[in-house]
Amino acid sequence: MFIHVLGVFMRFWIVAALSATILATSVFANVGRIKSTTGSAFAERAGQKLPLKSGLVIELGDTIVTGSSGRMGMTFIDNSRMAAGPNSRIIIRTFDFNDTTQRGRFLTEIDKGQVVIVSGLIARSGPDAMQVKTPKSLFAVRGARIVVRVK
Repeated sequence: MFIHVLGVFMRFWIVAALSATILATSVFANVGRIKSTTGSAFAERAGQKLPLKSGLVIELGDTIVTGSSGRMGMTFIDNSRMAAGPNSRIIIRTFDFNDTTQRGRFLTEIDKGQVVIVSGLIARSGPDAMQVKTPKSLFAVRGARIVVRVK
C-alpha cells in the first residue's frame, strides 16, 4: 500500500513539474505584440515566415521584416514601442523583463531600414539596460524616443 501511494505521489509531482515548465516557457516567450501593419511584412520564426497582423505575439529571437511597401508597429510587455518603415529588418536578440521589479535587459539588432523606438520600463532600469545594435554601432537607449536609419 505504501509503495502504491508513493508511486501516485511521485507521478503527481512529475506531472506538476512538467506542466509548470511548459507554462513558464510559453509565458516567457511572449515579449510583445504587433499593433499595426500595412503592406508586406512578416516575422521569421523557427524557419517559418509568419505574416504580420494585429495581435500577433512577438517572441524572443523573432526577426521582423518589412517589404518595399511594408510598415509595422509593435508594443513590448515593458511598454517599449517600435515602428518600422519599408525595407526594414529587426531582430529581437535579448528581452528579459521582471514586471515586479520593472527591471530587465533588451537588445535589438537593426540590420536595415528605418525604425522609431520609444523606450519603456526596461530602459529606465539602468544605463545599458536597453541597447540597439546596427552593423556599425551599438548604443544604449534611456528614456528616449529615437529614429535609427540603417542603409
